[in-house]
Amino acid sequence: MEELNLSDRLRLIAGLIKKGSKVADIGTDHGYLPIFLVKSGITDRVIAMDVRKGPLKKAEDNTRAFCVSDQIELRLSDGLAALEKGEADTVTISGMGGRLIQSILTNGMEKLDKSTRLIVSPQSELREFRMFLKEKGFLVLEEHMMTEDGQFYVIMECVYMGADYAPQTIEEAKLRYGESLLREKNESLKAYLYKEKRIAEGIYTQLSARDGQEAAVQERLGQLRQDLDCIDFALEYYNFA
Repeated sequence: MEELNLSDRLRLIAGLIKKGSKVADIGTDHGYLPIFLVKSGITDRVIAMDVRKGPLKKAEDNTRAFCVSDQIELRLSDGLAALEKGEADTVTISGMGGRLIQSILTNGMEKLDKSTRLIVSPQSELREFRMFLKEKGFLVLEEHMMTEDGQFYVIMECVYMGADYAPQTIEEAKLRYGESLLREKNESLKAYLYKEKRIAEGIYTQLSARDGQEAAVQERLGQLRQDLDCIDFALEYYNFA
């Protein structure tokens, strides 16, 4: 690969992106992250967006210099405004304060599909930003911390669970299945989760087919829905590379 002056922080972010992802890089600046993702074979297409014309012009020059201009689509955009729903399954945002990233996500929530991956590195207001993620339906799977040029950086790996995401459900999943097992993506636990899901779905289907469902059956169906929600949240740990 032609030499690219990519910071260690951006390399860490790049390493968290699943191979073959459809990536939208928000606040792309000079386009270094999208160029690296394409040149390294992590993805073959990136949408790179920035609210400023100057950095976007520099990104255009850089994509040409690295011969990837046909794989990186540059868009002038205020946050997620120029992104269409379904165009990206992974969104990266870095180099901004937590409050600004919060504003970008708030104004662009309708652009995100359920299970959209978010890799974000807020530079300030971390506590408030974590609360925002929890309230808006994002599940934080992992956090990473590093130092670069004397500065401390936090990188968060998240997945959008939807507006109806209940934080207490994932807390219940951690209690049921073990947070450390989930974080290490334990393969035996994964097999167990799929087994439990098949059993719960089978029982749910049988009970749903009954005529004249009494209160006890309705209560059991509600319990099964909660069980299935717990299992689905737990399985998200395995879906996120």
